Amino acid sequence: MNENNTVTRTSGEAIARLQEQRNAAGKSMLFVLLGAFFLIIPPIGLLLIFIGYQKVQRARREMPALYKDAFVREPLMNNFENVTYEPNRGFSEENVKNFGLCLTANRFWSEDYINATYQGVNFEVAEVNVVDVDTSSDSSRSETYFEGRMMVFHFPNKLVSSVSVFSKKFKHRALSRREAKETEVELESMQFNNIFDVYSLTQQDAFYLITPHFMERLQLLADKYQSIAMRVVGNQVILAFNEPGKKIFDQNVEVGKLDIDQEMAKVQGEIDDIKIFISMILNLKIYGGTMM
Repeated sequence: MNENNTVTRTSGEAIARLQEQRNAAGKSMLFVLLGAFFLIIPPIGLLLIFIGYQKVQRARREMPALYKDAFVREPLMNNFENVTYEPNRGFSEENVKNFGLCLTANRFWSEDYINATYQGVNFEVAEVNVVDVDTSSDSSRSETYFEGRMMVFHFPNKLVSSVSVFSKKFKHRALSRREAKETEVELESMQFNNIFDVYSLTQQDAFYLITPHFMERLQLLADKYQSIAMRVVGNQVILAFNEPGKKIFDQNVEVGKLDIDQEMAKVQGEIDDIKIFISMILNLKIYGGTMM
């Protein structure tokens, strides 16, 4: 293991407790199965099912927090400075509306908030879910507008006035408030134009920001994440990764043996992505608002 993957006493205790709860959940399922078998004797069968169900639910309630203590909190501290990690808090709905990337709807929640510094750049990250629920009829329907990560990077100097980039698979775009001022910009690369739509207050800002090197980086991100969006406004770079069904800091399975190395590698991979995003902006020739 590398230095960032070292298991300290604190995280080790959390890992042990998490494994204990996972094992307890697995064993408790036996009560449920036995209960189903003994339903031929209803009182015994129902009692076993009730006991097993309660034990499984208790273990499952504790496991998410234990997982974050075991595998998330300490790696964040090891990789970044000035770390604040609040699993039960996220961006506010007003925050997300002001980011100007995704439409808002009548159901919103956010969690796993991180605020930290890397290479002198302050950033915020959180999971965001935006769902539109139609309750106008007897059979309510819902549509997920966004489910994934949003990141905000605060750079010391102004970059550009306002440039928005959406992959074509990013459907629920928040453009209506700005479309009267921002116009769609066609860049010189047809390959890039086939993957992304670009909007900007001025064509100059778009060409100034999205250099051939930056195009290449964005295309690599689109290969990995597909449904992505970015807005650069003032000194902020805002990224949104729409990844339905994926929770970056949650365990994949709930019972059985815990693969410590695999879980730590998964979390470290997500942390490394944040570093790459920051380095991508810092390495731009336009960074700081002047050509370098």
